[in-house]
Amino acid sequence: MTSPDRGADQPRQGARVERPGASAGGAEERREHLRTLLGLDLTAADGRLAAVPPAPPDDGPVEVQLLAPCGEPGAAPDADPDVIPAFLLRPDPAVDTGAGVVLIAGHGRGIDDLVATDPADEYHDALAHKLVRAGLTVLCPEMISFGRRRVPPPPGGAPWAPEEKTCEIAARHLLHGRPVMGRRIADARAAVQALRVLPGVDLQRVAVAGGSGGGAVALLLAAADETISAALVATYFCSFAASIASIRHCPCNIVPGLLPELEMADIAALIAPRPLVIEAGERNPRFPIIATREAFSLLPPVWEARGAVPPELVVTPGGHAFRAERSLEALCEHLAG
Repeated sequence: MTSPDRGADQPRQGARVERPGASAGGAEERREHLRTLLGLDLTAADGRLAAVPPAPPDDGPVEVQLLAPCGEPGAAPDADPDVIPAFLLRPDPAVDTGAGVVLIAGHGRGIDDLVATDPADEYHDALAHKLVRAGLTVLCPEMISFGRRRVPPPPGGAPWAPEEKTCEIAARHLLHGRPVMGRRIADARAAVQALRVLPGVDLQRVAVAGGSGGGAVALLLAAADETISAALVATYFCSFAASIASIRHCPCNIVPGLLPELEMADIAALIAPRPLVIEAGERNPRFPIIATREAFSLLPPVWEARGAVPPELVVTPGGHAFRAERSLEALCEHLAG
């Protein structure tokens, strides 16, 4: 693989990961800075499901509606909630572990790809079903500008193609000082809150997982909100310098002001001492594995300094795909009751 060009105008790859012995106060200051950049309000009203359906007989996905705090810029605190399409999957009682996971789709066609089986989506590989077969209750909320939450086409315009996204239009939130990524993280946090109160789910064992663009949401949410139990981040963790800042990506990935203080390793370090599992493809052209390994090498000392199990890096032989084999096994080990 050809290494991306890192000219003099590229940001540094170094990170300010908190070293052993560093003050917890420094980490909390960075966490608060991250929340500010994302526009994330931890006092926002809890997310909830409009109705909780009975589990289907085949343990398949059930369409539900997630009610989340209104994400429109400038909305009043008592504004009507956003109604977000979602899929809920409940495990067979014989394998139910009591743990739950909010699963975020990658940058693509949205939650329908997470549950597709005939054929399975090439990137996600029927991921929601893998998680539910492992005994997890799974909630898949649709992210803004994907799938069922795309901005409608202009009047008289042709319908969007199935694979089209409307991230560039949703970037209007930047005009109000809030990145699209911040909106997605707030919605994913509302899904975590909704999942915690479902009957049979242990509120102390609710994780967040995602790959690619969903991995960005999982990483940033777990870093910003200390109540998230664990995180599984696939085909995203790298460095901004070697990926987002060097290789063409959608502008929805941009959170103004992250650099130079918060490289990806700095953000991941804010998850400590909670469990973190990272999956990466050996031949991923969008998130080069060399930079992933380099950034990951900074993380174990942060967990070890706090007497916690260090993060695990699972490297698959493929490219940009979320296979969830050892990484899912590792997540389940962390969420075991």
